[in-house]
Amino acid sequence: MSKKDSATEDLIKETAKKIFFTEGRFNATTQEIADAAGVNRTLVHYYFRSKDQLFKKVMEDGRNEFHKKMEEMDHPELSFKQKMKHLINIWMEQGLKYPFLDSYLLSQIIDPKELDSLIEGKNPEYEKIEGFLKEIKKEMKAGNIVTMNPVHFLLNMASLISYPIIMRPLLERTLPVTKKEFDAIMADREAAILKTLFLK
Repeated sequence: MSKKDSATEDLIKETAKKIFFTEGRFNATTQEIADAAGVNRTLVHYYFRSKDQLFKKVMEDGRNEFHKKMEEMDHPELSFKQKMKHLINIWMEQGLKYPFLDSYLLSQIIDPKELDSLIEGKNPEYEKIEGFLKEIKKEMKAGNIVTMNPVHFLLNMASLISYPIIMRPLLERTLPVTKKEFDAIMADREAAILKTLFLK
């Protein structure tokens, strides 16, 4: 495939990401995606065959990009708190760029086979989570985190990050803040989360 062809394919994918996960238009047609990308609809079908295949490819690329950034945490010289800061930054960056991504994931039914694989430890992500839980326990013993079931720490962290992003449309209408003020609050979110999760 030529560079020009690769650029066109990337353009279609980036346009689809924006439509699906920035604008929340999950039911957008291939014609709407083509129009937004400034290409002919036949090109969308040429590269991806169908909207479902395009959606699948966009999700796959997004997941790979997220995991690649997560790998930056796998450095022994980083403290646990530094790793959490990095994780929060990645999650917040993705959430603010694609505010409807988490909502979409929540709307999907998990494939039972994938769920069984995760529970049985066949999925490599399972081992990472187990290692993460062990690190949390060490931090608790060191007095850096309030002692609790380590899973609560994970749930608290995920909730503190995701809730303001998923609920932003409602929060902007109910809280006594302007859009600009809410943006400032979100920009300060990382520090607020770390203060909530860590004792020191």
